[in-house]
Amino acid sequence: MSIEVPLSDLPQTVEPCSWCFVVTSGPSGAHVLSLSPTWSTAGEAVFATGSGRLKANVVSSEVATMVYPPFVDGELEGHSLIVDTAAVIGYDGHLHCTPLRAVWHRPAPPAGK
Repeated sequence: MSIEVPLSDLPQTVEPCSWCFVVTSGPSGAHVLSLSPTWSTAGEAVFATGSGRLKANVVSSEVATMVYPPFVDGELEGHSLIVDTAAVIGYDGHLHCTPLRAVWHRPAPPAGK
């Protein structure tokens, strides 16, 4: 089950969670890091990282996915937030992610329930 999230709401939506998994893929395969974003006023997530593999993947693919772990409180308890982004390594050496699509997602209930 997925619920679309307005991109303009992302910084406020993720405020309770200070980190996310950043997933990239490239010539050397998939790579996952847990990182803490800083949000720009333009709605871009910026990550300070020294990971050479992440940087190589982003240079190769120009995409990254941000995955926030399942939230534990409120109406969306048990939902993870998945954010597909256009990604670049900026002149500052940081990962800059521009959200393209965001959804709340949770597994479907087991069959027969």
